[in-house]
Amino acid sequence: MELEFTDRKILNALQTNFPISIRPFLEIANYIGISEQEVINRILELKENKIIRQISAIFDSHNIGYKSTLAAFKVSDDMTDFVANIINSHNGVSHNYLRNNEYNIWFTITLPSEQKLEDEIETLSIQSNALDYLILPTLRLFKIGVNFDMTGGETSSFKFFSHDDFKNDSDIKITDFEKACIRELQKDIEIKPEPFEDLSTNLGITQEKLLDTIKDFISDKKMRRFACVLYHQKAGFSYNAMGIWKSPQEEVEKNGKIMSSLKEVSHCYLRPVYPRKWEYNIFTMVHSKSKEEACIVMNKISLLTGIKDFDTLESTKEFKKVRVKYYV
Repeated sequence: MELEFTDRKILNALQTNFPISIRPFLEIANYIGISEQEVINRILELKENKIIRQISAIFDSHNIGYKSTLAAFKVSDDMTDFVANIINSHNGVSHNYLRNNEYNIWFTITLPSEQKLEDEIETLSIQSNALDYLILPTLRLFKIGVNFDMTGGETSSFKFFSHDDFKNDSDIKITDFEKACIRELQKDIEIKPEPFEDLSTNLGITQEKLLDTIKDFISDKKMRRFACVLYHQKAGFSYNAMGIWKSPQEEVEKNGKIMSSLKEVSHCYLRPVYPRKWEYNIFTMVHSKSKEEACIVMNKISLLTGIKDFDTLESTKEFKKVRVKYYV
């Protein structure tokens, strides 16, 4: 689908500056210079054409009492689909991909804080007869935040999430009312003039109370933002690459900040190493319009950091990609 410039401006607004108000689409319409109904009609068409995946709250799992990790399984090539189905059956698994590495199945798993990630992953490895596996939790988050510039020229107030936004475990407290709000706000909103109306009705509160709660969630770092999530391939960003880097330990902080400064890098993490088995410690995600563009970004990172020992893991098959559902 060839997107009109107006559609692109709407997509930028939905990703970066979604108004926390009773009539957010009217505010977007006033910003762009079209009618509220045209904004609604265009969003409905973008959803129908699989450009917009969902418009909802994007919570920080750690700050609302959950924990997550990246994991990688090494399985024989003829077993990948079988193993992927076993992994996908776990409700805590949100993303699962086949990648071009000896550790060929990569997935993320998110669980309530009282459950043990290690136990769940070990169980999955036994069920799938994995040859080996890696558990790669985030030791330091340098950057997370997918934001696709659809117009190529707008300045953005988009703020990425980083390690400084993480709460101490002892400071994480979620009330029953907040859990109820989280259950509603993680739903895809209805595209109508007052999209928060149904959510507030379900909660038995006013829209104003719900909007104040959203603002409190954002201020308290429980929610990263309220925004749309795109089907990035359909939106024109058809290629993504996981960069894995061997950074000297004493240069991790410097290199992480350099990598995070590039707009093409949406995620940047420090993860543990396993001596003589897995020694890549910094991970990046690059989203681009082509493999060639991604290679340029990877080489730029190498040049800026001086890291020569790195690799690019391509996603060759998507087994699962869903939003994590909290407190259900």
